[in-house]
Amino acid sequence: MAKKMSMMINADHSEVCRAVILEDGKVQDYIVENVSHEKVKGNIYLGVINRIEPAIEAAFVDFGGKKYGFLPFKDVLRETYVNTGEKKARVRIQDVLVHGQKILVQVAKESRDSKGPSLTNSVSLPGRFLVLMSGSQASAVSRKIEDEEERKKLKTLVADFKLPENLGLIIRTAGVGRTKTELQKDLQRLLVVWESLKSSVKDESKEPPFLIYQEADMVVRLVRDHFTTDTSEVVVDNVDSYNALKSFMKLIMPRMVNRIKLYQDTRPIFARHNVESQIESLYQRTVPLPSGGSIVFDTGEAMVSIDVNSGKTTSASQLEETALNTNLEAADEIGRQLRMRDLGGLVVIDFIDMFHKKNQTLVEKQIKKVCKADKARINISRISKFGLLEMSRQRLAPPVQEGAFIKCASCDGNGMVRSLNYTVMDVLRKISEHLAKGKVKTLRAEVSHEVTEYLLNNKSRFLLDLQEKHQFKLEFVGSTGKVWTDFKYQVTEKTAEEVAAQETKSIDSVAETKKTADAEETPKRPSRGRDSRGRRRPTQRKRYSRRSPNGRRPGPKSAPAEAASGSESPTATPSSQSSIVADTVSQIEQPKSETEKSFNKNEAVGNITPISRPVAEPPVKVVPPAPLPVEIAPKPSNSDKGFAKRVSEEPPPSGTDS
Repeated sequence: MAKKMSMMINADHSEVCRAVILEDGKVQDYIVENVSHEKVKGNIYLGVINRIEPAIEAAFVDFGGKKYGFLPFKDVLRETYVNTGEKKARVRIQDVLVHGQKILVQVAKESRDSKGPSLTNSVSLPGRFLVLMSGSQASAVSRKIEDEEERKKLKTLVADFKLPENLGLIIRTAGVGRTKTELQKDLQRLLVVWESLKSSVKDESKEPPFLIYQEADMVVRLVRDHFTTDTSEVVVDNVDSYNALKSFMKLIMPRMVNRIKLYQDTRPIFARHNVESQIESLYQRTVPLPSGGSIVFDTGEAMVSIDVNSGKTTSASQLEETALNTNLEAADEIGRQLRMRDLGGLVVIDFIDMFHKKNQTLVEKQIKKVCKADKARINISRISKFGLLEMSRQRLAPPVQEGAFIKCASCDGNGMVRSLNYTVMDVLRKISEHLAKGKVKTLRAEVSHEVTEYLLNNKSRFLLDLQEKHQFKLEFVGSTGKVWTDFKYQVTEKTAEEVAAQETKSIDSVAETKKTADAEETPKRPSRGRDSRGRRRPTQRKRYSRRSPNGRRPGPKSAPAEAASGSESPTATPSSQSSIVADTVSQIEQPKSETEKSFNKNEAVGNITPISRPVAEPPVKVVPPAPLPVEIAPKPSNSDKGFAKRVSEEPPPSGTDS
């Protein structure tokens, strides 16, 4: 059963023109052009050589664009060489090209990122069935035409065509099945354009660089390159584009004019045919597969990596069969996605591991079959022992995502941003770098609201100590609309007199600190009964040379009654005991001073009234617009620290829980 092919063009807005090629209602190719991204591929210019680089064998040409074009030496035709009169075995670029030389160039590749467009000196003019090329006398057939009988037939048709010197032609795939007359008419149109190019180059009234030939717009180019006899209809929703297409079709294919149709429904054309939802999948990183698996696209600077995942696939009973079915589905979808996304360069596909060689061969054949419908040149390798398949695809245009997305201002295209904690540490490091110069009087930091709130809630004590140490004023300006990774500083430096005064104060402070430290390090006289290290001296036992008359050693001298009266009786009289008790009671009940009452160890610590001091205004200034509910406690003075230490050393009152 033949598949139904159709084209739809959405050109109702002048800023963007979109077109799709459908096969049984499924999008097979997607072309989009944005006015903001000027397309120069295919344009022909008369340029001027600006710089020659022998190291890379290339020249940079000023063709009138924003960036100089890159012209490789291998793409320069011999008729362009400057005759230097020297004959050498190996031709060098610096010998045949000179600075300021006029040269005819055509844009082969669009500019990308920081690179300028790629140029070629070999001009090609595409037609409906043929492509006219300079610098060649041969006639060739497109490599997309694989039937040998058809290739021989086409070569026979164009063998009698008369071409000017140094011109050749290539028969396109659209030329299959065309008559000799149709091919001859297409060639005549191309030769007219070529003659106009030659006359423009010889025109001395214009000073290069300037444009000579501009490629057709997207609508005409779409029909010229993709329309075939199998295309049932071309639907367009813009009247001007509709009229331009009809005029073009009358010129090259008059019998197909009735296939151009104007869409006049109020509902958008892509929404009417369920195309919009399919286009949205082009901008997604993950594309689902019918069986439940998925493929993931990651575009890098060096290559495009594609990962195939089995996901929720549970239809097969064996692992090998599951891997094969998922890989076959992925091969079909990858070929379609590469065309629609227009991804070029090196592509690496990580298929699900398969252990049988025959299954790997089936997947390789499937992806080659899908890529045959691609207009770009594709080279496909075999699946390696790691399950990777490498392929290269010609980049025909910038990727679709480049025109639809811009680089993220927060992550700079990396997909990740620094954490808040890391950003705060970076802000503090930058402040320390400014303070290392020693001339900061005021530092004003413009940071986000989140960074300001974090600093004042978690780093307020550090900021207070920093200002006291370096004698400067710190201000934060918070903004709710600012990305927290963005911050900048405004520094007001101190005068020479202020710097000198600060240095003098610092020297005095260092001397005072050293003097205090030396005083504390002076060795103290050891206490009685202890050595120089503070250890207790061992007591020696006292020896007696004689004994008492009763045969006993004399008693201790601490007996008060025996020392006073000289009596040998060790007991005291009742009157003496009463006097000793009375003296002891009077000593206990003696009134204490106010200070001793306040710091009595038997009284509760909670009853002590702390010394009240006025709270000083914090030196960290937060500048509006966003007031922050943050309080910064004042730094306690030396007297307060001592008071707090004494209070903390007081034990709890007796009878309470410790």
